[in-house]
Amino acid sequence: MDRDHLLSLLDPKDEVLAACRRAVLYGRRWRVYSTPVPAPDLVWIYTIREAQLREAETATLGFTSALEALRSLGNKAVCLGYAVGADNPPYHFQLFLNHDSTAVVACLGFALPDR
Repeated sequence: MDRDHLLSLLDPKDEVLAACRRAVLYGRRWRVYSTPVPAPDLVWIYTIREAQLREAETATLGFTSALEALRSLGNKAVCLGYAVGADNPPYHFQLFLNHDSTAVVACLGFALPDR
């Protein structure tokens, strides 16, 4: 997927998608993978990840709505993507796109630790 196509999918009116859009435009790196992953597997993984981040008191964006969106898909699969911003602190954005990468299903973000 090229950058312009991805940018066209990231709605600047949505807080999380707008932040992810800035990461794609000005950040360190981004990528979208074409291999679909079952949504239920991702719900399980990101539910655990959210608990870990909350325990570590790490700033997050969009976890609740992303998990709700993934749950609503049932057994459908999604493609994954990510973007890493250049802000301080930098955020890692996890993108979940429909099976043919023509729409964003959900997006979440979390602050990366200082290195």
